[in-house]
Amino acid sequence: MADIDDISGILGGILGGDSGGENGGGPDIDPEMLIKLLEIVSKLGENDKNTELLNALRPHLKAENRAKLDRAAALMKLISLLPLLRDSGFMGGLFG
Repeated sequence: MADIDDISGILGGILGGDSGGENGGGPDIDPEMLIKLLEIVSKLGENDKNTELLNALRPHLKAENRAKLDRAAALMKLISLLPLLRDSGFMGGLFG
């Protein structure tokens, strides 16, 4: 559990958390929320079938269209994360 405490301390410093936490003066960060955050971040590196299709089309496109493909792939990745963000509770009542 020391690894989670270390990570939460680092994140708390970055996010400006409370300096009076119970883990040695570090910020109070919920370990469950940290695990959910790590799950979401790990999904960013995964390729789904849509991203694989776009990558397969890449060699057949002109250079200017490859940039558009990169933007489309990034948007698709963000959209695929929306259900995880909604279920994690990070965004509060933003998703309804």
